[in-house]
Amino acid sequence: MTAMTPGSNIPLSAARIAVDVAAPVRLDVSGLLLTADGKVRSDDDFIFYNQPAGPGVAYRSGGGAAPDAIVVDTSAVPPGIEKIVVTASPDAAGQTFQGIEPTATVRDAESGGVLA
Repeated sequence: MTAMTPGSNIPLSAARIAVDVAAPVRLDVSGLLLTADGKVRSDDDFIFYNQPAGPGVAYRSGGGAAPDAIVVDTSAVPPGIEKIVVTASPDAAGQTFQGIEPTATVRDAESGGVLA
């Protein structure tokens, strides 16, 4: 497993990956498909619980028993998308990340093996 710092990059050894985001509180997890200028092309490039599927990317709810995840099929990501950003925010109104240590785990979506 490779340890990552915020903003870092790693080469992917799997065509389908899942980014599991966990914390001791409920989180809203989202995925953003970004072009080279760092912008989404349209609302279709914003993936979250109310829009759980987009081009090459899907939101997977953990149902409270497991972390929510953003799943990426690299072969289905459209040309022109330079990066996919996974974000999270506390679900409860007014809650902040103060004292919360969220973690992200990058997994092979097929085998479940940890990549980072």
